[in-house]
Amino acid sequence: MRSSWVNVLAAVVGGIALGVGVGRLILGVGLGGAVWTVLGVVILWWAFLDRRKWRRGTPESEVDGSHTVE
Repeated sequence: MRSSWVNVLAAVVGGIALGVGVGRLILGVGLGGAVWTVLGVVILWWAFLDRRKWRRGTPESEVDGSHTVE
């Protein structure tokens, strides 16, 4: 999973899930809309944080073979 395409695919899927969830919430508050919205936000958040691991110069970068220690 070292490909940047994984992040692009996750961002697209997360955006679609977020859009479906927000669309359902606009039509009426329901559990399905809330679940889709939260799922979309989580996927987009993961895609953004994972993307930072592959950018040189960020504290989370693992490009040089090191790992983030927390």
